[in-house]
Parts: sequence; C-alpha cells; structure tokens
Amino acid sequence: VPYGCLVPQSVDNLLVAGRCVAGDKISHSAMRNMMACTVTGQGAGVAAAVSVREAASTGTVDITKVQDELERQGVRIR
Repeated sequence: VPYGCLVPQSVDNLLVAGRCVAGDKISHSAMRNMMACTVTGQGAGVAAAVSVREAASTGTVDITKVQDELERQGVRIR
C-alpha cells in the first residue's frame, strides 16, 4: 500500500487508515477487507511515531525510516 494513500492532501499531520484510505474504485474495493485495514493502521501508527521522533510532519516524514521501522517489527514490505 503506498504511503500516499494514507496522507490527506489538504490537512497536515493527519493520517487515515482502514476503510478511509484513498484509491480508485478497483483499488479501494480491495482495501476494504480487515487485513488491509490492519496493515494500514500499523503503517500509519509507525509513520506518526517516526514523524514525532524526527520532528517532521507526516507529509514530509522520511519514508525509508518508516519502512525500516516496519521491517524491524517484522513487516514484509519489499
């Protein structure tokens, strides 16, 4: 799931997860299952924590640091 799906365009420091993520009709219908809701929630939580730790907004957070933390938690992303 691309990180940009979780980042609203017009509200800074807000992340959306679960059934609220952005997408077209096909991708959005695939994202409405519980597993997709779970993983977007974990990604949003990690991104929020990294943004606080790095003193960056959620829109400008270093995505490689978010990915590194997710991998440290055992998430397969690559």
